[in-house]
Amino acid sequence: MEKLLDLSLRKIINRIKRIFSHERLPITSNISVIELLGADQYHKISQMDRYTEGHLIIHGNTISFTDNVALLGMLDEIFVRENYKFYCESQVPTFIDCGANIGLSVLYLKSQFPDAIIHAFEPDTIAYEKLVTNIESSGFRDVFTYNAAVWVEDGELVFVPDGSWGGHIGNDAGSEGVKIKSYNLDGFLNKRVDFLKMDIEGAESDVIIHSKELIARNVEKLFFEWHSLTGAPQRLGEILAFFEGHGFRYHIKEAANRPMPFNYTPGGRMDSQLDVFLWK
Repeated sequence: MEKLLDLSLRKIINRIKRIFSHERLPITSNISVIELLGADQYHKISQMDRYTEGHLIIHGNTISFTDNVALLGMLDEIFVRENYKFYCESQVPTFIDCGANIGLSVLYLKSQFPDAIIHAFEPDTIAYEKLVTNIESSGFRDVFTYNAAVWVEDGELVFVPDGSWGGHIGNDAGSEGVKIKSYNLDGFLNKRVDFLKMDIEGAESDVIIHSKELIARNVEKLFFEWHSLTGAPQRLGEILAFFEGHGFRYHIKEAANRPMPFNYTPGGRMDSQLDVFLWK
């Protein structure tokens, strides 16, 4: 299922369409994705067909991508809104990136913390290939990649790719998809983790609840995109109550805009998406 664009990104795209139709409109902070890429590069990318491979240059790095809509959404989340911006006391911090996709989150974190050790997980094979290519072309060191999902146990899972940024673990063993390797996240949480990022399309509640004790003990900052699966127990309250009881503060904001939540009718496997930030 295609992940819904944030309302702010829709505004960005609509404004750019007006720019290239020769309507006079100044570039402001509201359209800073274009400032990030440059108007020419943005125009070229926005005119591509979906699910077409391409390249862009950002912060001097050449980045390969697989889908322009996912690319623009991730650029907005990571480089414009800077969801992963924080202060870190560690000289050599450790980060865990669950759902790294093509590696834009790794690029951002390495730009902020060049000496960081990063463990990056991505189960989608095509996205993973771009992740590795982008890390190698950027010359990053101490980035360890895993073509696998994080889960509650080591083993195999069925993964349903979508060619973009919405691939997800199958609902049951009979789901159509491809078999992938899975890692129990606990194996990576036995020592201090300065930042744990999780964008795993609906599996986050299971993983966080399973690993909550180790996260509370060893993780300084946790970001997860919470996906409410239509018709399933939501469990966000359970997660927040546990971490609040263990001394964490939290902040929540919309990941996918719902202008009228009471009147919203889900059209797919999710009925809500939120960005959740927790810190000690």
